Amino acid sequence: FGREITDLLIAVNRPYNKSDYIPVIAWGRNARFSEKLEIGDRIRLWGRVQSREYQKKLGDEVVTKVAYEVSITRMEVVEKELQKS
Repeated sequence: FGREITDLLIAVNRPYNKSDYIPVIAWGRNARFSEKLEIGDRIRLWGRVQSREYQKKLGDEVVTKVAYEVSITRMEVVEKELQKS
């Protein structure tokens, strides 16, 4: 069997109704844990920022681009009581 993997997109809220959306990749037990998350859950992550190159076709041209994502080593939900503050 292969190892579980999940791609997430987390929102980091900023002032003035702005948000940043950060791609996150979870492996193994973190991937299984992430299946239980609901939209709006506050989570705490540990991991590293990594980059990877990929190719994208634009018309007749193939362009190499770089994507950045957080590869997590640990994830937990922040207490529900803390989310209300």
